[in-house]
Amino acid sequence: MSRPLVSICLPNLNNRAFLRERIDTIRAQTYQHWELVISDNYSDDGAWEFFQTLAAADQRVRIAQAPREGMYANWNRCVERARGDYIYIATSDDTLDARALELMVDALERHPECGLAHCPLKIVDERGREGSPWWWTDSVFALSSGALLRQPHVRRAPWDGVLHLLGRSVYISITQLLIRRSLFDIVGAFEPRWASVGDFNWDMRASLVAHTVHVPGTWGGWRVHSAQATAGAAIGSAAHEQRLDAMIEHAIERSRPRLPPSVAGAIAGWAVEARRLRAFEHEVASHRALSPVRRRAYLAGRAITGSAPAWDYITRRVRKQSPLDRIRRQLGDAGCGSHLLVPASSGLGC
Repeated sequence: MSRPLVSICLPNLNNRAFLRERIDTIRAQTYQHWELVISDNYSDDGAWEFFQTLAAADQRVRIAQAPREGMYANWNRCVERARGDYIYIATSDDTLDARALELMVDALERHPECGLAHCPLKIVDERGREGSPWWWTDSVFALSSGALLRQPHVRRAPWDGVLHLLGRSVYISITQLLIRRSLFDIVGAFEPRWASVGDFNWDMRASLVAHTVHVPGTWGGWRVHSAQATAGAAIGSAAHEQRLDAMIEHAIERSRPRLPPSVAGAIAGWAVEARRLRAFEHEVASHRALSPVRRRAYLAGRAITGSAPAWDYITRRVRKQSPLDRIRRQLGDAGCGSHLLVPASSGLGC
């Protein structure tokens, strides 16, 4: 082959209704040097029979069944069987732009120092109708990119990894990523212990130690529907916050040996500080119904009692600062705050 092989990993459990569109978007890729690695959890909705027909017609399709041990266990089974230099996790209910693989493979070929290629997100519902493009303005990735959001650029580690301390996904969906196969050897597999939100943990582990090249000219699709795995994640609940804290702590501990010494020595403290700030922001949100006057009085009272998160929150509001400013300052103090975002067209290395 003239290009490296891509392994498209398709884990599935009873998503027969979306499989035709999923397969069509794979077959329609302008980059065709791929294998399709399917791991089906003994679906009982006709999906396995569909895969058998698919494999009989295309020798690039490799199918297997695996016990129902959870979503991430099945992702890992696909990755273990993959033979390609690049991995794409094609979640079975989602979709993909026709040029996505071509452009992201090209980006990783041009930037061999990067472990991840990332593209924008397109949200659709169960009927394929497009949802609100909030990703472009409100996501952590968008806010942290600034003027580079719509330009190819390299995001140097540990920038995206540290952004996870904000408690929000930086890479919202795995469908946005093409992953260099060797990165799994460095950071390990997906952890199954955190139900349907565990890719937050893997993304943080990966982006703490690997650079990411952003590819704005294409998109990965994320289908939002009532039966999807993340529908019951209870994002924003106390239980979810506890999972976030556990995932962040685990990612820091696993990544510590590969971090710059100055970052490795400071990131645990940053995480404690960030956790307190997130908790206080939830506390403030619970008082949203108060009048502006009473809300200011409440904040002043919390600050007077010596609450460091309250002082930080008030200071940021007065100075109109973003939480991202704190992360930039912390990374700068650790000696790695410059050139974290580099235009890919500049020819600068990561």
